[in-house]
Amino acid sequence: MQIGNIIIEPWNKRNCIPRIIAFALIALWLGWGVAIFIEGRQINARFQALQEEQQLKEERARRAARYRQSFEGQQQPQNRVKNAVDGVKE
Repeated sequence: MQIGNIIIEPWNKRNCIPRIIAFALIALWLGWGVAIFIEGRQINARFQALQEEQQLKEERARRAARYRQSFEGQQQPQNRVKNAVDGVKE
């Protein structure tokens, strides 16, 4: 294995320390990549939860507005004629 100008010969006792350092660096690099991947998934999950919460709030606000409109519509007196017979009687 060659890292820069340093050549690490496999299974040589005098190159044991550089080999261990190289494997440690590779393991740290892979661990860092896994950590970033997991953190990204957690951030995406939090973002998704916030979006769903926002949609729920908007849906509740829409439902409340529709309920208020229907309630106010029921409170207004109805001056309309329901059928022809009621119109003749008045």
